[in-house]
Amino acid sequence: MHAHKNAVENLVVFAPLVLMISVLDAGTAATAIACKTYFFSRAAHFVVYTMGLPLLRTVAFIIGFAFQIVLATSLLGVQ
Repeated sequence: MHAHKNAVENLVVFAPLVLMISVLDAGTAATAIACKTYFFSRAAHFVVYTMGLPLLRTVAFIIGFAFQIVLATSLLGVQ
């Protein structure tokens, strides 16, 4: 249940970024890769969270967070 709650909390950040990129037609190859990598890192986070592996859970979370930053910087035109 904690893993699900964490995923929902992160979706609140991820979804608006993706929707804004889509609405503004600002998608690039980098944003597509960021979305795919975010998805797989969150799936890995769920699995390792459920298995109780704190170090791997942190690594999966950081990867997902880093790709949220990629989306945000792309949206802001920093890249």
